[in-house]
Amino acid sequence: MFSFLSIEFSLLFIGFLAIYWLFRHRPKCQNLLLSCLSYLIVYLMAGGQAVLILFIYTILVFFITSMMDRSQFKKRWLALGVIFTLLNLSVFKYYDFFKQTIQLSLDALQLDSSGLMANIIFPLGISYYSFQGISYMVSRYQQDEQTPRFGFMELLQHLSFFATISAGPIARAKSAAGLTDIQGKPCGMSEQIRTIAPRRILLPTVALALILLALIKKWWLAGWLADNWVNPIFANPMQYHSLEVLVAIYAYTLQLFLDFSGYSEMMVAFGLLLGFRLPINFKAPLIAHNIRVFWDRWHISLSTWIRDYIYIPLGGSRGGFAKTQINLMIAMGLSGIWHGSSINFLLWGLLHGLAIVLLNCTDKLHQILYKSTPKTARNALYRQGWLGKMLGIFFTINFVAFCFVFFRASSWNDATQIFQALVFNYQNIAWSANPLYMLAIFVVAWLIYPWYTRHTPAIVRFFSCLPKVVIISLLLIGLLTVIIFAPSGIPGFIYANF
Repeated sequence: MFSFLSIEFSLLFIGFLAIYWLFRHRPKCQNLLLSCLSYLIVYLMAGGQAVLILFIYTILVFFITSMMDRSQFKKRWLALGVIFTLLNLSVFKYYDFFKQTIQLSLDALQLDSSGLMANIIFPLGISYYSFQGISYMVSRYQQDEQTPRFGFMELLQHLSFFATISAGPIARAKSAAGLTDIQGKPCGMSEQIRTIAPRRILLPTVALALILLALIKKWWLAGWLADNWVNPIFANPMQYHSLEVLVAIYAYTLQLFLDFSGYSEMMVAFGLLLGFRLPINFKAPLIAHNIRVFWDRWHISLSTWIRDYIYIPLGGSRGGFAKTQINLMIAMGLSGIWHGSSINFLLWGLLHGLAIVLLNCTDKLHQILYKSTPKTARNALYRQGWLGKMLGIFFTINFVAFCFVFFRASSWNDATQIFQALVFNYQNIAWSANPLYMLAIFVVAWLIYPWYTRHTPAIVRFFSCLPKVVIISLLLIGLLTVIIFAPSGIPGFIYANF
């Protein structure tokens, strides 16, 4: 299977780098080469239909933005582009849901439903390049000076870039608040794609370290958690002790974080090796002290997109406190639906929306009772010293972990079985594996991780001072260790399914 973790991809990418940097003084040639590579990767991963759908969508976006630049009816053209994008996404992403609904309706009316297609392909990356297309069309509608209109080949590269198409990050043509690269700088793609200055490899040592870190996270740690705890217990929760189920719930949260953050860091590394700065998607979300901060740090390219293209257009915080909370619930509900058509995803999004609304209400109550400013009330618990911080993190991570049960379970019944086993399987069921050591590891990791995040810059500075021979040797040793101890087979990335 062709994957970003496969030997085939590694050989292809290394060979491509050698050719790509022969044209370092000709960025347009590099763009063309990169587009060809990206389309080849889409073909190898998903087949010719996915390539055709992506290419047709690129033509449509180019046509829509061209018409917006020429026509006085810019808003109509924008509406047409957005509606087509959402319809296109909905057909491919939610066909199974619509098919079941239509089939039930036809059966109830005693009509023939055999003409419905049994299934439909899910084009690689459609959830991601659709959002990139919408953000680009909106920027062109606003005639933003930071987003000059792409030529067709430039747009082709922007929407198909292999480092963003499979599972994000959702790159934007224009820089956006909250979206920064690994150095904390704005990272809009328009300027990077349209550059006429020679490109160069960016932070090569950091890029290689990120690839190694991604392999450790995804192939070793996330794979081990999935094989030993998450998959077997979520498949048959009623056969396991309550503590084992609890470990599986925490393990899935950690698996998802390791899997997705590892993938995102790998894509950032590929971008650096090609001379591009992609946005960082995670900033230590599992030590967030409240649910708002969690969403400021988790899947940042999606959360900022929802903020800018759903929450703010709905009115944001401009319509008063009550209207703001309604807007939040709608935005988070749509965030859940974006992940899939199952009722579980909608419930997951609404639970997060409800948590943010309740947090906002407690902030409002704090302002009334203590005559505090909104800024003070916003982080009242966090300001109570280390105990307040720890309590905030504890409540947040547990809320996030238990909500992820709906994310992982394939149906409502499967999710309720997990909670049923968690509550009632504390007696008369023996441990299959000792969960206490895993719970102890989780606690220790939870206590150490804040220290690690605070001292990451110092750790990076220390390694950057080492001779390159030592750094390369350490990276090779790390890579060999991962290959030796990682689970067998090539695992898929969880968020590529969305």
